[in-house]
Amino acid sequence: MIYVEKKIYDDKKTVGLVNFIIPQYISFDGDDEMKNILLILTGGTIGSVNRNGIIGTDSKKCRVLEMYEAEHNDCRFLIRSPLNILSENLDVSHWEALINYILSLDLSGFDGMIITHGSDTLSYSSALLGMCLNHINIPIVITAANFVPDDPRSNALMNFNAAVRLIENVCSGIYTVYGSGTENGVEAYIPTRINEADRINDRFSSADGEPLAFIDKDGKIKSNTDFDMSLLEKHKTLTGLKGVEFRKSVYMITPYPSLDYDKIVIDENTGAVLHLTYHSATVSQKALTLLDRCRDRGIPMYMCSFQSSAGSMYETSDIMLKNGALPLYDLNKESAYAKLLLAVNLYSDDIEKFMNKNIYYEGVGDIDEIRS
Repeated sequence: MIYVEKKIYDDKKTVGLVNFIIPQYISFDGDDEMKNILLILTGGTIGSVNRNGIIGTDSKKCRVLEMYEAEHNDCRFLIRSPLNILSENLDVSHWEALINYILSLDLSGFDGMIITHGSDTLSYSSALLGMCLNHINIPIVITAANFVPDDPRSNALMNFNAAVRLIENVCSGIYTVYGSGTENGVEAYIPTRINEADRINDRFSSADGEPLAFIDKDGKIKSNTDFDMSLLEKHKTLTGLKGVEFRKSVYMITPYPSLDYDKIVIDENTGAVLHLTYHSATVSQKALTLLDRCRDRGIPMYMCSFQSSAGSMYETSDIMLKNGALPLYDLNKESAYAKLLLAVNLYSDDIEKFMNKNIYYEGVGDIDEIRS
């Protein structure tokens, strides 16, 4: 059973390719044991069609849901589509629209939420949504697909089915699910630890080395790590968050040989610089010139990521830290970026305190801290 509202407009604003209105109340009741699931569509491959070899978003229907409904009749779905973009076009205005839309909803009567998303920026949105929405008291599952749903190679239906099964088995928390075709089932990830898919095999990975769990086609969930999944249901942060506005930007830099730091422009809209490191937590000493410019403007520069277990560092990193660079430990780039974006825009009074706080298990070492 599917409930759809096709016209969704925002208070006279245009967001991405879709105008939408944020309703003040959304709820529906069921008098049986069927799950009520809010389905948030944002576009991406999972919401696209292939037209003569060109892939583009489909605003007329949700094909993956049609495919699911052809095999199952166990849930009611209420569909909302605040965005309809290919995720490579994602920017912070889309995040503002999506997060503020979800935070405006009355979710009473719903048993869970599925957010369909493009795979290119899935890991970035997963990190940010995991931090901003973990206080919501229903499970939220973010998923995507490798090919459009009608392509026989697609994992769209498999991932969507896993998202529903996960909602049936947990009470709250945020998760990202995406199947890579292993015999174990569809991988479930802590959303703040999923790494961007590699460019050769299109495979996602986890910052701590392993997916959180696997979900088989029958819905059985098999834990894959020592991480206690119930912690994701219990851990609630940013509980007072009513909305987001990202006026300040975070400039993220990836190191490579002969990077010309003089060509990097920082201005009054730059809230922070995030300098990714090589795997040894190093950057070129030439980065000192950019660090000097940041310091003169009062803009913090963070380096990501150091390993808390390393015990020592290279002299190039030591020089950067002694000159004012700030280290981030045990984070992937997506969570570092999302966390810093929140810090400079919503918690600018004490950015460093926020960056050192466990928001949603983004730091690989956070679990040890919580258990102790």
